[in-house]
Amino acid sequence: MLYIVRHGRTRENALGLLLGHSDPSLDELGLRQAATTAASIGGIRSCLLYTSDAADEGLGVDLGG
Repeated sequence: MLYIVRHGRTRENALGLLLGHSDPSLDELGLRQAATTAASIGGIRSCLLYTSDAADEGLGVDLGG
């Protein structure tokens, strides 16, 4: 099974700005989206995980070893 998850909303996303590889923080909605996603996929066992090097992308992630 393949799961693709995008980061939560940022202030810049809400304004319609395209920023490339910049690293804006998640806004309040983005933080709620990240928490909802974490709750939804928390029980999925994975064999391979790719993630962004952006600071907020790993927010609240527990890979569990």
